[in-house]
Amino acid sequence: MAVYVVNYDKIESALNAKSTSTDIKMFEASPFSLNMFQQCPRQYKFQYIDHLGDIYRKARPYFTMGDHVHATLKDFLSVVPVGERNLLKLEDLLRVKWRRNRKGFNDKEDEKRWGEKALNQLRWFAKNIDMSVTPFMIENNHRAELTANILLKGRIDRVDKESDDSLHIVDYKTGKMPAKINQLQLHIYALILSRKQDLPVKRASYLYLEVGKFHSIELTAQDLTQATSYVIDMVDKISKEKEYSATPNIYCWNCDFLEICPRKEEAAKFAPREDDLDF
Repeated sequence: MAVYVVNYDKIESALNAKSTSTDIKMFEASPFSLNMFQQCPRQYKFQYIDHLGDIYRKARPYFTMGDHVHATLKDFLSVVPVGERNLLKLEDLLRVKWRRNRKGFNDKEDEKRWGEKALNQLRWFAKNIDMSVTPFMIENNHRAELTANILLKGRIDRVDKESDDSLHIVDYKTGKMPAKINQLQLHIYALILSRKQDLPVKRASYLYLEVGKFHSIELTAQDLTQATSYVIDMVDKISKEKEYSATPNIYCWNCDFLEICPRKEEAAKFAPREDDLDF
């Protein structure tokens, strides 16, 4: 995560603030929504204020594949008995998931290409990851109050309980491993868990299944303080936003709202680059 200037007085004021109304509406924030606002305020408006996602959302092969890999690993580690866990079972689970949703592919060859990518990722997992482990939590939706008016949300792929009773967050990534890794998602997940669990959250990792590599960080109190400051500042900025300007960027080609974007001609100049996506 980038280094942020931490305003401790602002944090203390926000954390200690008490709601004066029983029907106050909480501002719901997630790593995904905050990142979207940073990339393009207009996309954020279309998604979270105008609620146009269901109208304009498009199926995309990399998201379909990623969803299937996540769902397969969830069932494999939470439903399948330890004694029955093996590569064949993992592959069978993927095929069951795949048959339920085959949207977003250009043709059969395109679907085959993405299917092979998914199988290769699961084969690496079966060969290199301890399949006898039962995660402490898996694919859970979490909600935690950060302040009197900010509710943090996040879906955490996996949480393992370590030998010292500390927690280790694991977030699966099915896309390419970027040269520069944004750790903000991990910090916010740690912030959410720290407000829901008495057990310490000491470690967090991205597991890049495409390349078979972990990117892990040791979490500190300073990390959580910085994450708190970031969230409070971003929510304050969003709450005061009036214009929600469209901001053409390298991710525009993947935006569901490109056809209604006021700057779609500029946005259309960015060529598709799947390697830039974080999924």
